[in-house]
Amino acid sequence: MSINKLFYRFFGIVTIVALLSVSLYAQDKAVPTQYASYLNAVNAPYAWNMGYTGQGVVVGVIDDSIDMDHPFFNYNNVSSIDASLAYNTGAMYNFIRDPRYIPDFPTQSETNTSAVWDNGTVNRTNGSSFSVVGDYHGTSVTGCIAAYDPSSKTYGPAYNATLVPIRVDFHCQAFYATIDGWDLGTVTFARAVAYKNNVIDIKNNSYGTSQGYEGSEAELTMLSIDSARENNTFLLYSAGNERNKTNDYPNNKDCTKRITNSHPYTITVAATGKNWSRDYTGFAPFSNYGSCVFITAPGVGIPTADREDVATNNVFAYVYDYESTTSSAVQGNYSGIRSDSFSGTSASCPVASGVLALALEAYKETCPDQVCDVRYIKQLLARTSTKIDQSATAPEVKWVTNNAGISFSHSYGFGQINAQGLIDAILDPESTLGDNYDTVTQQTVATFDWSDLSASSDEYLVFFGTYSSGGNSGGSAHMTTFGISEQEVIAAAAEYQSGSAAYVTPNDFELMAANEPFYSDTITLDDDSFLSSGILKQDMEEVVVTLTATADNTTTGFDPRYMQITLDHNGVTSYLAFADPNSPQENMNTLTWSFSSNAFWGEDPTGEWTLSVYNMGTNDTFSISDVFSTFYMGELKSTPDPTAAVPEPATWALMALGVVVLFLRRRVRSEE
Repeated sequence: MSINKLFYRFFGIVTIVALLSVSLYAQDKAVPTQYASYLNAVNAPYAWNMGYTGQGVVVGVIDDSIDMDHPFFNYNNVSSIDASLAYNTGAMYNFIRDPRYIPDFPTQSETNTSAVWDNGTVNRTNGSSFSVVGDYHGTSVTGCIAAYDPSSKTYGPAYNATLVPIRVDFHCQAFYATIDGWDLGTVTFARAVAYKNNVIDIKNNSYGTSQGYEGSEAELTMLSIDSARENNTFLLYSAGNERNKTNDYPNNKDCTKRITNSHPYTITVAATGKNWSRDYTGFAPFSNYGSCVFITAPGVGIPTADREDVATNNVFAYVYDYESTTSSAVQGNYSGIRSDSFSGTSASCPVASGVLALALEAYKETCPDQVCDVRYIKQLLARTSTKIDQSATAPEVKWVTNNAGISFSHSYGFGQINAQGLIDAILDPESTLGDNYDTVTQQTVATFDWSDLSASSDEYLVFFGTYSSGGNSGGSAHMTTFGISEQEVIAAAAEYQSGSAAYVTPNDFELMAANEPFYSDTITLDDDSFLSSGILKQDMEEVVVTLTATADNTTTGFDPRYMQITLDHNGVTSYLAFADPNSPQENMNTLTWSFSSNAFWGEDPTGEWTLSVYNMGTNDTFSISDVFSTFYMGELKSTPDPTAAVPEPATWALMALGVVVLFLRRRVRSEE
């Protein structure tokens, strides 16, 4: 046999083995056939059967420590975690060299975010200290995105995604430290949000502020979000878990009062899990609501990874009591158990991140030359999410169909995220959406001044209370009426709730305010309103209303929990801020805030807009000033000839294998 023949045969064997390895590796993780019910609720198996498992999508997890050695992230000894990108932005000594602020952690690289970070004690400046041994949260969150464990049948939606741990220190905000005038906690989270957005596709943020209307360091937070948007990194934020709390976290049940949730370039995720069950057709009792909610995802009983202490080999099962807001890390009784169920919007947010990774993989394959803008994904989410609990009637839950024919709920946003709908809209937009939409138009922004917003001479009554159904409390409601009696208010409330077989009695409602002034104004916009400003009018995306409330008596201040704000456009009403009389008292002299709403998505912005601000309390009056609204506008964009789909890596490998085999057969025969 000639030297050339030996060479070609050797080359052929090596090439075939290499290509087979690529092909087998691409199919390494088999499509699950048995899995938790929550995955059906978001139609993840539909995506898997289409060949989409999150492969090629990079998901950053901004959270506390992640156990990078956990077997759920290391199937067949192949890690789904990119340790080269992992970053510990939460380590105090990354920022400050003052020994009073340096935690007693082992000396390690900033990029080491393994569970060993949990073994330490942090010293506060006031002399006290706390242990961070309960640093479990990030491992559970990560598992909700991309766990893969056939033995326990634990899977995340995007089990083939690449994961990047970005560690923050959830306790760092308690250090009372500043850097260059910035609060340390704000710096930590801002740097995490801005980190490596050029290579990370999605960032999951399962955390939030302790109370509403906390606007400290807004500039730095906004800059980090803008950085993500400029790099087309999707930021998903949990809506929060304060819905059923009454003694903690003032103003935080309405997540529009949290700055990261109310930003137009983030995606706020609420949770489903009706009555604390795995029934994902209704909101979870803890899940916050608000006009900024964009989507929901299952958030009760999600199977996921549980972290293990590297020193004792004991798993820490983290128990969170949503009623009393207490938590505890239990050590010693869970040796060898690496999975657990996880509940909260901290779980629903990563579930949504995983589903979004499936859709992004489909987009990258179908439109390889296009950039997937966050606005494009939001356009699809608004049209493909699953509408649930459509019989709800309470203001913070019920569905309202806007003038563009799109339905919105302050508890569900546009509905439960749906992998099938998203992928169908990407693969076959003409059938799903009506045209070959594969991107969005350039966004235009218009700002309008509400300088005429002033106190109205009309009088009104405000009642707050609960309505009942079948002997159980069905929810809360605010009834605001003008020029009618208390009896008429009760009758109106009863009629309002009758759609859900609920009943209301005079004892159910408490008079919160009577004959109080309120602020209201109406502006009418037409095409000339935009043309005269040189702004291209497009369909609505988000609308943001910014205003300042100032206490009439600066000695006593005013209580913002009683401030309720509504925005109406051509008969469609959105609650920019819900009053929360059951929340703890909070006094302020001045509050400047930006409230966002998704309720008008897709509408033509022309017509009548009415903004009303109510004081739902009996005391602590306030004045409203400096009011303006910002319209974010844009539309789906059609491409006449969409790019054909690109085969998967395994398909490419098999095609190349066939070419090599044919080449070798022909070459060897020619030499014989």
